[in-house]
Amino acid sequence: MKYILLAAALFLNIQANETKGAQPPPSLVKTVMVKEGYANSLQNYVGTLYYDRNSKLASETSGVVSKIYVKEGQSVKEGTVLLKLESSILEAKVKAKQATLDSFLAQQTKQQKDLQRADALLKKQSIAQSSYDNTYYTLEALNSEIDSHKAELLSMKIELQKKSIQAPFDAVIVKRDVYIGEWVAVGNSVFNVVNPQSIEARVNIPSSLLETLSVGQKLQAKINDKDIEVSVKSIIPLADKSSRTFPVKLSFNSKNNLIEGMRIDIKIPTLKKEKALLVPRDAVIKRFGNFVVFSVVDSKAIMIPVDVINYTKNEAAITAGGLKVNMKVITKGNERVFPNMPVVEKAN
Repeated sequence: MKYILLAAALFLNIQANETKGAQPPPSLVKTVMVKEGYANSLQNYVGTLYYDRNSKLASETSGVVSKIYVKEGQSVKEGTVLLKLESSILEAKVKAKQATLDSFLAQQTKQQKDLQRADALLKKQSIAQSSYDNTYYTLEALNSEIDSHKAELLSMKIELQKKSIQAPFDAVIVKRDVYIGEWVAVGNSVFNVVNPQSIEARVNIPSSLLETLSVGQKLQAKINDKDIEVSVKSIIPLADKSSRTFPVKLSFNSKNNLIEGMRIDIKIPTLKKEKALLVPRDAVIKRFGNFVVFSVVDSKAIMIPVDVINYTKNEAAITAGGLKVNMKVITKGNERVFPNMPVVEKAN
């Protein structure tokens, strides 16, 4: 791959020499001196991709499956109705309860008017106190009855709502556990759904390497031979008793066409130190599928392929032929330059 990269750089250099008269003006860049230091060497570990949002949906009520609206492999939006249980009897009970409540509400309206009239008559001393009290307490009894019927109706409506099972988030149906006509009890599994955009990685590493990792740390990895950058999401303090390894969860941005169970290769820092060149992380970029830095020599940008040994918080430890300590590498503006392009260094 490096030979391809060098050939591409040579081609660009030839093109630049052939069109000297039409070269663009020098590009403004910021540079930093290459330093020498030590970095933890890397060791490859194999991990597995998994869905962080993976839910087995269960029924909160019992009943016979009357309708199924989705198929395995189908994508659905949050709130989509996936399945309905038979609810005709419950719907009839809801209507009956609503009718009973409406009747009591009508009596309540009449009793409120009776109380208003009784209050006016009592002030004029046209009725006895006992007559007013009888009207007042009749209304209070009605209010209590209405509250009871409202609570029962609400309970029925909640149960009716639970006869429809909905997607808890944007998801893909990966498994269906029931069929039309099947009896479902409370707690029975009906669907397994996942959010494909929630895919992450998990790798088990020896406890001796835990001190080389921290939450938020960036690591290099490969999925299907494609380089990606992953971030340490969490370190689970629960060892596998047979292997004496600890699970580490990793997150990353590139999630298209990835599924649970796929392999991921992650480079984990070891305790072994090796000599390396140190440059700011921003100095290392990708060109032609490889990592490169741009050095400034005689006011021109020179592209140099590099191998990344490790990343620290702000620096990249690299090895590279043709790159030496105290040479200048571009940290800002390198995304705009090409090999042999004239550059002007920005004053600090």
